[in-house]
Amino acid sequence: MATVKSFLGRFKRAWAEKGHYDKFIIGGSTLFLCAAAFFLLAHRIFFTADQFYFLGFFIALVTGQAVQFLWDWTPVVLLIFSYEYLRGLVPMINHHIHVALMPLFDKLIFGVIPSHVLQVAFYNPNHLHWYDYTAVILYLMHFIVPLIVGFFFWQTERGYFRQYVAGIVALSYLTFLTYLIFPAAPPWMGSQLGVIPPVAHITNDIVAHLFNYIAIPSVYQFFGINLAAAVPSLHAAYPLLTALFVGKKYPKTIPILVVYVLAVWLAVMYLGEHYFFDVYLGAIYALVVYAAIQRVKKYLDKKKNLKPKVALA
Repeated sequence: MATVKSFLGRFKRAWAEKGHYDKFIIGGSTLFLCAAAFFLLAHRIFFTADQFYFLGFFIALVTGQAVQFLWDWTPVVLLIFSYEYLRGLVPMINHHIHVALMPLFDKLIFGVIPSHVLQVAFYNPNHLHWYDYTAVILYLMHFIVPLIVGFFFWQTERGYFRQYVAGIVALSYLTFLTYLIFPAAPPWMGSQLGVIPPVAHITNDIVAHLFNYIAIPSVYQFFGINLAAAVPSLHAAYPLLTALFVGKKYPKTIPILVVYVLAVWLAVMYLGEHYFFDVYLGAIYALVVYAAIQRVKKYLDKKKNLKPKVALA
């Protein structure tokens, strides 16, 4: 607790030392990225890493940080590209899709399939509610939030930014290895295969009601699609990992972060995108990666502060 307070105190002092111009740039650029992401989502476009890279570079160019942006973000974006591309290759490598373990686990814990129960209670395809749209927005933002948070950390504290993006990349590749070994069907697919009671793919129904689609070039159009990448849930892991990093830096935001994380977890189950098993395992992956990053940082700090011994004559 003392370490967190000390860290927060250092950040507050560093923030207080920033001029009004720096604060305006940090706040303005973050809001700009949020607005751009919302515009793209409203027009049925995922906010991809290459689109973020273009917008981030534009901001960095205007603010005189273009070279630093290229140096810091290019490896991160390339690693994310590699992960997305490799994930799309999984269906060509492993054709066996697991469908039984996840609903079995959910029934063992709850006695029912949460996705099915939630949809029976709240979903009406003939009358969409505000929470249907909210759930889809939360679902689609799972990758947007880490990029925007990472950009904010990059502007405020580069060392913390490197820890955070290292966690995001490590988490992504850890889940890729799981997808490769254990391709798993989401609830909506399990329902179509007759393994579980009816579960609609609500995301597709909601997206069809958004604004007209706008075609924007993206390298992702050359990537394959992997519909059996449900275990673990990155939609559960990314928000939790982000909340852990943000909560450590800003303890006062923890109540809001808890609500956000739980809302995303509930949304992905309601939409039929993930079983509780997927969410549970995603949370474990996030906690393991966060703990590993903190352990590595502690080791490097200790090694850096270790003074070399002086040999006595």
